Amino acid sequence: MIEVEVKLPIEDAEALISKLIEMGFSDAGEIFESDTYFTHPHHDFWKLDEALRIRRCEHIPSGEKTAVVTYKGAKMDQVSTTRPEYETGVEDPDTFQKILEAIDFSPVIPVKKLRHSYCKEEITVCVDKVSGLGAFMEVEILVEDAIDRRQALGQIGSLLQELGYNMSDTTRRSYLGMLLDRQ
Repeated sequence: MIEVEVKLPIEDAEALISKLIEMGFSDAGEIFESDTYFTHPHHDFWKLDEALRIRRCEHIPSGEKTAVVTYKGAKMDQVSTTRPEYETGVEDPDTFQKILEAIDFSPVIPVKKLRHSYCKEEITVCVDKVSGLGAFMEVEILVEDAIDRRQALGQIGSLLQELGYNMSDTTRRSYLGMLLDRQ
């Protein structure tokens, strides 16, 4: 699966949410996410532009907790954060983290965010409030192959324009990279 995605800082989350609702996006709910990313002495994820993480989620307001482990491959273009992504559920994230640490994976600083998602057809828009960074919008479409990737990027660009943004407003920096830069 390929996640075609762009991310950009936003000033007024409430105005953006109102516009999304006006455009027919449905509220898919709010989740608190805590991401633990890992490094390894024999695999430089940062240098290779890859990521390995455990994401712990608390669904609001139900309080239900879930977790997934995700591997993200290198970015596939120069304008977005599109990359191959593989993800699966983890029953016990604390034990899984101990397993990773036992085989020399080391956690880096956590990324914590409150994420509110909105969906319309195949497009998901996430309004994120990231601890230590502020508010961001992520727009993503999941596709099967590189041919679909180009079309999805065009759809995302059109949506950004409808929302009053441009592709030039986006950043390819990860939340983790931004937080590391602030240290």
